[in-house]
Amino acid sequence: MAGAVAVLGSLVGLAALLELRLARADLTSARAALQRAVDDPGALSSPDGRAAARAEIGAGVRLASVARQRVVGSAALSAVGVVPGLRGQRAGLVRLIEDSSAAATTGGNLLAKIDSMAERTQVRDGVVPVDGLRELDGEVRGAAGSIGTLVRGGVGLWGPLGEARREFDDVARSTSSRLLQASDALAAAGTFMGADGDRRYLVALQNNAEMRNQGAILSYVVTRFTGSPPRLVFDRSGSVLDLPLDRPSPTPIPAGTQEVFGFIQPTQLWQSVNATADFAFSGQAMVDMYRQSTGQSVDGVIAIDVPGLAALLKAVGPVNVDGLAEPLTDTNVARILLHDFYQGLGPSSDQTIRKERLGDVLRAVIERLTTGAREAVALGRELGNAAQGGHVRLFSASDEEEQVFERTGLGGGPATSQPDRTFHLAVENRTATKLDYFVKPSVRQEIDVGKDGTAVVRTTVTVDNHAPKDGKPSYQLGPDGVSTDRPGDYLAWLLLWGPAGSAQFGGSVSESGLSLSQYVVAVPAGERREVTFQTVVPDAVRDGSVQLRLVPQPRLEAVALEVRFRALDWRVDGATSWQGPWDRSLTLSWRVRR
Repeated sequence: MAGAVAVLGSLVGLAALLELRLARADLTSARAALQRAVDDPGALSSPDGRAAARAEIGAGVRLASVARQRVVGSAALSAVGVVPGLRGQRAGLVRLIEDSSAAATTGGNLLAKIDSMAERTQVRDGVVPVDGLRELDGEVRGAAGSIGTLVRGGVGLWGPLGEARREFDDVARSTSSRLLQASDALAAAGTFMGADGDRRYLVALQNNAEMRNQGAILSYVVTRFTGSPPRLVFDRSGSVLDLPLDRPSPTPIPAGTQEVFGFIQPTQLWQSVNATADFAFSGQAMVDMYRQSTGQSVDGVIAIDVPGLAALLKAVGPVNVDGLAEPLTDTNVARILLHDFYQGLGPSSDQTIRKERLGDVLRAVIERLTTGAREAVALGRELGNAAQGGHVRLFSASDEEEQVFERTGLGGGPATSQPDRTFHLAVENRTATKLDYFVKPSVRQEIDVGKDGTAVVRTTVTVDNHAPKDGKPSYQLGPDGVSTDRPGDYLAWLLLWGPAGSAQFGGSVSESGLSLSQYVVAVPAGERREVTFQTVVPDAVRDGSVQLRLVPQPRLEAVALEVRFRALDWRVDGATSWQGPWDRSLTLSWRVRR
């Protein structure tokens, strides 16, 4: 009899295990559907994108429902559920399924609300829908709070069930955080765009064919948000040579910034103001420089480069610009502005300043925005995606708004988050040419963690110069007569910001909240050069994991990045390598154990 009971118990246990595996498979599929909806870049950009995301979420809800029915209706799992120690596992599984369904429902409801508010959140003839944006802010913040309460932890749950709980919590935590950041950004955007009174901004156009930390600032536009409700209007545009300074602005320069960048006069020369990685400094300097040059004040700075302009063009459609034979689109704007305009211009052409056409293009885009109707959510989504790669940066003279911009990654520098785990690399042009259109950097990072938990990080930067070897002297190719003597030759200024508190081989300077090392390397036309930085990060292992945050330089084309991880005397869980385009800030983590 006892043998029969044992056999029956084994069969019940096997049936319960099978049901658990099937339920977990349903739950994994549900979470994957939810993750696809969260990660879909078009999910908020259009009615079709929102419909597709809602379909994904609906599939997730249905799969979660199937998983719940499988668990609740399973005789085997019900039998196992009365066994002490297993009762909590069954209850934890049911709770996980219910939480997955609740998260999906909240997400679906938010998308439905955004759809229903589409009319009230449209930019019409340049008028900002501040009331609609306030309402949307409330909906987004409420959804963030609801999803955030579903993060419960997997304490006491075993094996695959505990892993599934942790995976769901990670998705819920990151989704709630992203929604809270979006809510903060919506609130700050409202006041930034004149909800509480008129605002006036300097729009700095950054040219990716001549790189500083971002593109060099060679032209500008001034815009205003005025009236109630506020309306976007165009004031003026021109070359930065129209804004001369006979002395530096009164902007305080941090000691490290002065040591590394002081010789290029970052508070007097517009072309040098954004060589540092800290846009909070650059933004304040530009506000001060504009006031000193013109006697007029601005309330902040909007910096946008050519990929940022492409994002705007993607949202508003093609625009016509005087003197261009074809309409500018998101797909041809880089080629036309950064290459075609320079063709036929000699090294000292009198037309070079006139040919800096970024201001003309932005003026055409602004004029497009001030006619017709467009969804503010779609505009914000495109600009938000560009901002993740650093192609749009904001600075506000309002401390409260500036704090939000820095916290959400819309402004500030790379050290605004996890400074003791952050790397940032910039390849800057040390010549007076437009050669960065041809320059393609790539990065390989090798991380070795020693027995004591110290990480040694070797960052190898390869600079490929695709400029033609037989090019003729020109405004684009040079030579500039100072740094280079042959057309197409490039002088690369390689700057690596390592984590705060790290030590870098050859010495470093505290700059932009991180540890900065630098090399200057000549890269002849048609050739490549390679430089390796070595960084020692103490106490890299924390709570059983190693985590690094990598902040990209906003180049015309994303830098190709490869990361390899090794840990001596440690066991590493999961993948030990990553590669792909470095087109936004990345946080890479590795679980390690003895």
